[in-house]
Amino acid sequence: MSKNTGYTIFETFVGAGGSHLGFMQENFRTIYVNDFVKECLDPLIYNNPNLKDEKAYIDNTSILNISPKDLRIFLNVQKGDIDVFFGGVVCKSFSLAGERNPIDERNYLYHKQLELVKEFMPKISIIENVPGMINAKIYIGDNNDNLKDEINLLWQELENYKGRKAVLRKNNSISEEFIQQGIKLRDRKKKLLKKIEDSKNYISVLQDIKNIYNSIGYKVYISVLNSAWYGAATKRERVIIVAVRNDIDIPFTYPIPKFMDISIYKNNLPKELLDLPNPKTVNDALATIDYSNKNDIDNIPMNHSEKTVERFKYIPEGDNIANHMDKIPENLKISKFYSRGATMRLNGNEPSPTLVPGHSNFPVHPRENRSITVREATTITGFPLNYKFFGTHTKRCEHVGNAVPPPLARAIAVECKKLLDSYYNKNK
Repeated sequence: MSKNTGYTIFETFVGAGGSHLGFMQENFRTIYVNDFVKECLDPLIYNNPNLKDEKAYIDNTSILNISPKDLRIFLNVQKGDIDVFFGGVVCKSFSLAGERNPIDERNYLYHKQLELVKEFMPKISIIENVPGMINAKIYIGDNNDNLKDEINLLWQELENYKGRKAVLRKNNSISEEFIQQGIKLRDRKKKLLKKIEDSKNYISVLQDIKNIYNSIGYKVYISVLNSAWYGAATKRERVIIVAVRNDIDIPFTYPIPKFMDISIYKNNLPKELLDLPNPKTVNDALATIDYSNKNDIDNIPMNHSEKTVERFKYIPEGDNIANHMDKIPENLKISKFYSRGATMRLNGNEPSPTLVPGHSNFPVHPRENRSITVREATTITGFPLNYKFFGTHTKRCEHVGNAVPPPLARAIAVECKKLLDSYYNKNK
């Protein structure tokens, strides 16, 4: 890395450092990074020794336990001094998968992040999350709210049912009576959601974020960006909310895509973008890996069982085992529950779908009968080839699966630099 620009970055929910890496590649100077999962901070620290040189404060405290004012005083930072505050708040509660509990405590983590924004008043504040956040709503009733108790009770029953169903499915012992229990729970959920929808305390997450930003003095911009547009070999989409402080009379512009084809094109984009170079593919990413390096623990394949390897042989490239169950011998058949995620074979000639690990591993290699390795997943995501991860295989898979692809983060960092250049040039 070259000498930093002098522009500063403050980041929460940093994870394994995908987003932070993108900003450091554009030579931002780190003031503070935080994640409540220590195993996430280990790769960030190891792979970025410049953090110590820059005397960055690396914090493993839960954001729920941080006093914004005390932290600002401790860091010896004046209000308004920080250039960019980036935070990819925990996204599981906004994901389209799962039950999406309207009062999941993780729903409200962005409130804590915005409390920090209010205290530090950075020039640019960024929230990153899954596209599911766009349509997500949260319930903001108080602790004495009877409806809140009703929600808690039902969602606990739903989670318990889900757990029992997983056990029964493994044993192929789901009864008709059990199925009917599930139908009744879903009916109760439907009725309760209608009741919640009709409540004045049920609000849009995006609107809530806009309202808070506006109240503390920021203009807000919202867009969904695809990582493949900027050089990652994955189609991972993220909603990027950018807030610019009101005294900075310069609009934020989202990065223009550098790669495009019809598979990642959106109707709101100019058609001229289809003339851009094709996005990087899985094969492009894998071709950069040094497979002769036997010391790279992140590139050691999983030790699959013989049956698992045999099942993989029935999955065509770019397809899922669920579509070929009729061709699989009886002794190799699995339930539809296990025919997702890791039993999908990547198409080597396309960018990968979002790499979310299932059952501790990633999808199947385009040509080999094994799951892709952690290294292959990180390279597809856009991490440098020498970026090292820590923890169990499961944890390393999770860290990669949760990471913001560095090429996407870097593209955002470039636009932040442009805005900051204009601001500082105007205020010389």
